[in-house]
Amino acid sequence: MRMVKTTLLIILAASVGGTIIIAVGMLSASGWETPGTYKGTSDASHVPPSTTNCYSFQTGCTNTNSSIPPTDMSSGAYLSGNYP
Repeated sequence: MRMVKTTLLIILAASVGGTIIIAVGMLSASGWETPGTYKGTSDASHVPPSTTNCYSFQTGCTNTNSSIPPTDMSSGAYLSGNYP
Protein backbone atom coordinates (compact mmCIF):
# COMPACT_ATOMS: atom_id res chain seq x y z
CA MET A 1 0.00 0.00 0.00
CA ARG A 2 2.86 2.37 0.76
CA MET A 3 4.24 1.86 -2.75
CA VAL A 4 0.89 2.88 -4.29
CA LYS A 5 0.76 6.06 -2.19
CA THR A 6 4.32 6.95 -3.15
CA THR A 7 3.60 6.36 -6.84
CA LEU A 8 0.44 8.47 -6.74
CA LEU A 9 2.29 11.25 -4.92
CA ILE A 10 5.03 11.23 -7.55
CA ILE A 11 2.47 11.37 -10.38
CA LEU A 12 0.60 14.24 -8.70
CA ALA A 13 3.79 16.20 -8.02
CA ALA A 14 4.97 15.72 -11.62
CA SER A 15 1.60 16.92 -12.97
CA VAL A 16 1.53 20.02 -10.79
CA GLY A 17 5.19 20.78 -11.45
CA GLY A 18 4.72 20.35 -15.21
CA THR A 19 1.72 22.66 -15.19
CA ILE A 20 3.69 25.34 -13.38
CA ILE A 21 6.65 25.00 -15.76
CA ILE A 22 4.37 25.28 -18.81
CA ALA A 23 2.56 28.32 -17.34
CA VAL A 24 5.82 30.12 -16.60
CA GLY A 25 7.13 29.27 -20.08
CA MET A 26 4.02 30.66 -21.76
CA LEU A 27 4.09 33.83 -19.66
CA SER A 28 7.76 34.43 -20.43
CA ALA A 29 7.13 33.89 -24.16
CA SER A 30 4.42 36.57 -24.09
CA GLY A 31 6.73 39.10 -22.47
CA TRP A 32 5.14 38.48 -19.05
CA GLU A 33 1.83 39.92 -20.28
CA THR A 34 -1.32 38.15 -19.15
CA PRO A 35 -3.89 37.12 -21.79
CA GLY A 36 -5.95 39.98 -23.18
CA THR A 37 -3.41 42.71 -22.47
CA TYR A 38 -1.30 42.48 -25.63
CA LYS A 39 -0.48 45.78 -27.30
CA GLY A 40 -0.89 46.41 -31.02
CA THR A 41 -2.61 44.32 -33.66
CA SER A 42 -2.16 40.74 -32.52
CA ASP A 43 -4.65 39.12 -34.88
CA ALA A 44 -6.81 39.91 -37.89
CA SER A 45 -9.97 40.61 -35.89
CA HIS A 46 -8.51 43.76 -34.33
CA VAL A 47 -8.75 47.20 -35.84
CA PRO A 48 -6.22 47.44 -38.70
CA PRO A 49 -3.69 50.28 -38.83
CA SER A 50 -5.20 51.39 -42.18
CA THR A 51 -8.92 51.45 -43.02
CA THR A 52 -8.24 51.08 -46.76
CA ASN A 53 -5.37 48.55 -46.78
CA CYS A 54 -7.17 45.83 -44.84
CA TYR A 55 -9.34 42.74 -45.10
CA SER A 56 -13.12 43.21 -45.18
CA PHE A 57 -13.65 41.14 -42.01
CA GLN A 58 -11.43 43.42 -39.93
CA THR A 59 -13.12 45.90 -37.61
CA GLY A 60 -13.30 49.36 -39.17
CA CYS A 61 -12.22 48.32 -42.68
CA THR A 62 -13.71 50.52 -45.39
CA ASN A 63 -12.09 48.68 -48.29
CA THR A 64 -14.59 48.07 -51.10
CA ASN A 65 -12.41 46.23 -53.63
CA SER A 66 -14.37 43.18 -54.72
CA SER A 67 -12.23 41.63 -57.44
CA ILE A 68 -8.55 40.98 -57.87
CA PRO A 69 -7.04 42.07 -61.19
CA PRO A 70 -5.02 39.36 -62.96
CA THR A 71 -1.88 41.51 -62.78
CA ASP A 72 -2.13 41.60 -58.98
CA MET A 73 -2.67 37.85 -58.90
CA SER A 74 0.47 37.17 -60.94
CA SER A 75 2.65 39.69 -59.09
CA GLY A 76 1.46 38.70 -55.61
CA ALA A 77 0.14 42.21 -54.84
CA TYR A 78 -3.16 40.66 -53.72
CA LEU A 79 -1.37 39.46 -50.58
CA SER A 80 -1.18 43.05 -49.29
CA GLY A 81 -4.72 42.88 -47.95
CA ASN A 82 -6.29 45.37 -50.35
CA TYR A 83 -9.10 42.99 -51.23
CA PRO A 84 -12.09 41.75 -49.24
